[in-house]
Amino acid sequence: MLKDINVQFTMGNDIALGAKGVALVWTIDGDCLYDIPVFEEYVDMFTSSDEVLDVSDEYPDHDGITVRFMKNGAAVEDFQTSEYFGNILLSDPLVLDINDYPYGRYIQSPHAKFDGEKFIITNRDVTGFDPWHPKNPKSPAYNPNFGHNH
Repeated sequence: MLKDINVQFTMGNDIALGAKGVALVWTIDGDCLYDIPVFEEYVDMFTSSDEVLDVSDEYPDHDGITVRFMKNGAAVEDFQTSEYFGNILLSDPLVLDINDYPYGRYIQSPHAKFDGEKFIITNRDVTGFDPWHPKNPKSPAYNPNFGHNH
């Protein structure tokens, strides 16, 4: 059984635990509805599951929604989360790694849209900003050591 706190990556874990995080966004009809950094080990659960079931009735003490991620008919994991995020997960969203697309680094859901090729930021003007994070090799400011204090 996983909860939000188990999957959400926080800064410092990369140094303290040697863990890696991946920033994901959940979109429906091009609208970016939810984004969080997750531990790398949970990315596949969010991106490769082919079915998400509401199993909240199996966990009556949880104040929110419990979903079961399925892949090829087999249970992957049960995940307890908020009603908001749970309903997004149950709505067959498109889940994207924000670092794979231009302007992903500026997403603050729900203030962004995805047009199939790039993110469109709707709460501020990013004209003239580097569309890529400095750790992304596509950035002109590419620096593989960005954010590390070694």
